[in-house]
Amino acid sequence: MEYLIALLSYFTQLIAIMNPFSAIPTFMSLTEGLDHRRRIAIVKKAYLAGLILVTVFTLVGRYILEAFNISVASLRVGGGIILMTIALDMLGDDVRTKRMHPGDIAVVPIATPLIIGPGTITTILLLTSSSTGVAEVALILLAGVTACSATFLILGLSDVLTRLLSMSTVRAIGRFMALIIAGVAVEMIVHGIHSYYIELFKS
Repeated sequence: MEYLIALLSYFTQLIAIMNPFSAIPTFMSLTEGLDHRRRIAIVKKAYLAGLILVTVFTLVGRYILEAFNISVASLRVGGGIILMTIALDMLGDDVRTKRMHPGDIAVVPIATPLIIGPGTITTILLLTSSSTGVAEVALILLAGVTACSATFLILGLSDVLTRLLSMSTVRAIGRFMALIIAGVAVEMIVHGIHSYYIELFKS
């Protein structure tokens, strides 16, 4: 039961950061003029790239922090600021990806930075750096793979969803997810500052 609760917690954080509903308007504009089959082909390629990114950052995230001598407390504060910036951007009128690369849109910008962006990477690094063992890392990886799968499944159904729901409804769902991200960001910043406070008293 404890593992299930942890898995759901990790999944909720990651799916909120990936926020497929906020990505739908951008995805639809990037693939405008393409038929459903070609859109699905792009989603499949982007999904594979997303899985690779999630797996790499989950498995070697701890070592990245150690290599750059970054503490968990500093990552919490810095990551919280990044997430808050992303949440505020989502609540505005701008789309998440402000500059589109003219090359392969499946990998750039759809897989990254549209889905697996700075917020997702920071969250994964934070979760893995705070993990206490192999089992917890495995749960984080499972949650990341599941969130990534759910995100690209929603993107694959984007044309169906936009027919069933108005674009304004899709954007409203994305903005609701932004509120969750803002809450996570506040928690990260508060915990980071608290950790610094504890460390100061220890020294």
